[in-house]
Amino acid sequence: MRVASAISLGALALSCHGGKSQPAPAVDSGGSTSASREAGPSATLPPARFSRPLAAAHGKSGLTYVAGLVVPSSVIAVTALAADGTTRWTRDAITGVSWSANATLTAIPTPRGGIVVWHGPRAGQDVTVAAHLDESGTVLDEAFTIGAAACATDAELAWAERGTKGTWLVKARAFGLPAQVTALALPEDRDPVVLCTPHRIFAFGDGDDDVTLTSWGQGVRAPALRVMEDVEFGSDEERGHEVYAVGEVVGIVRYGGSGGVAAREVSGEKRSAWRRFGKKLAEGDDVLLVDADARTALLAYTHDVSGLEDPAGAASATSVMALGWDRTEVRDWTHELAPADPLHGRGPFWSGAVASGLVVGWAERASHDDAGGAPIEGMAYRVVSGETVGELKRVALAADELVDAGCDDARCYAVALERKAGEDGGQPEVAEVVAYP
Repeated sequence: MRVASAISLGALALSCHGGKSQPAPAVDSGGSTSASREAGPSATLPPARFSRPLAAAHGKSGLTYVAGLVVPSSVIAVTALAADGTTRWTRDAITGVSWSANATLTAIPTPRGGIVVWHGPRAGQDVTVAAHLDESGTVLDEAFTIGAAACATDAELAWAERGTKGTWLVKARAFGLPAQVTALALPEDRDPVVLCTPHRIFAFGDGDDDVTLTSWGQGVRAPALRVMEDVEFGSDEERGHEVYAVGEVVGIVRYGGSGGVAAREVSGEKRSAWRRFGKKLAEGDDVLLVDADARTALLAYTHDVSGLEDPAGAASATSVMALGWDRTEVRDWTHELAPADPLHGRGPFWSGAVASGLVVGWAERASHDDAGGAPIEGMAYRVVSGETVGELKRVALAADELVDAGCDDARCYAVALERKAGEDGGQPEVAEVVAYP
């Protein structure tokens, strides 16, 4: 399964309160606040209805936690959906919020449930707050203020916030405890990318001509290590880089202005040599994601294909490609994940690992506006197992939102705000879980 989350920063910040409480009020099927409810042995709860933004996480208990905005009651609510789609419980997690076009919502699985992070208006201020609920719906940590780039280990939540004189601090707060500690500090010339594995917090520090890596685990800080330097690539200026983790090993994938791609892994204080690939990205190729499992790593990207035409006159479209490589051997390969399709837009993209390989999924959108139609027409995915690429699969659905919920060893999960017959997208909608492959 996928064991790490990495978040890069634009420029957010903020600080904290916690504690335990009784379950908060629930949200009924019409979106109003009611008494706290959960399904008993023979009871069936009506599904919660949400507006965007939406976030989801598949938990270790097998429940899928879905968080969304409930506009009438000004709350971020969380509902737990069982494998058969029934609603186990729904709780108000963060109160006093209001919709904003720039608001974001994130769901992070934990060993005992899930954390929901809201960045947006609350009580008249722009904030970033988190709340932690367990698998029964009990609120373990009421909404507390955090900073940007939140991720979680098996024991604590981590985030980045501004320190003094332009520095960045990576804070950590153990689940269920109100105290926070400064796990890592980056100097003022570094922009952080925070990544969590089950037992460690990593902070990549992006500088003007190099990238450093520091980490924190079980209260111990590892010394900073330079993991990428411009001088290693001569005149080939960096175009971008992405990071991933498998277990406690982290990887960094760099792509340059020439299109050249190189990858390196770091385990403890040991850095592998740069692995440079013969495949080069074209100038118009856009990197979508990097991911890895125990055997394979891949970089997914879009590639412009010219000369295509459709009835509306589009002259080009993009295919979805992947550069893959064996992490322990010298073999690498290029796959087409999806051919160019001028009739549909694609995105967002996501990925995860299951026992059968790496799964890359995405939403498919109508390229040409259909007045009154749902913007998302379906979901597509492909399983990559080494040099073998599975069949391109599509799931038809009409939805106003589609988000990744992560994977377990057997399957991956996405959650859609599906547009039912007779609905126009102007009202709250029911969240549906899509399990695949």
